[in-house]
Amino acid sequence: MDLNDLLYRPLYGIFGTGAVIRCLYGDVFPLRVIDRTSGVEVTEGSGVDVKTIRPAAVLRMRELTDLGLSRDDLEDATLDLNGKLWRVKATLPKPAPTGDADGELYLFLIEDEA
Repeated sequence: MDLNDLLYRPLYGIFGTGAVIRCLYGDVFPLRVIDRTSGVEVTEGSGVDVKTIRPAAVLRMRELTDLGLSRDDLEDATLDLNGKLWRVKATLPKPAPTGDADGELYLFLIEDEA
């Protein structure tokens, strides 16, 4: 079963928006992401269940690997999303039942000063 064809492709076709990511080393890549900059709930802390709201963007891992990128390439990258610049401060995989490579990746963002 290919979850990308069955689930993620239609989902990103409806809810996704075009974005551009610029890696720290300067390469630029177009992506399709789901805008969650209004915030997602994240559990933080070690040993204590503390929830916080963080702006995020969600992308398909397959799209990332098709571009020849990995999670490490996104560290401190900038994301141009809906006319606003964001900086990627952290990532968190959301695996599909078939594994990380078929799932999604949350990019946790802060507003970029540049």
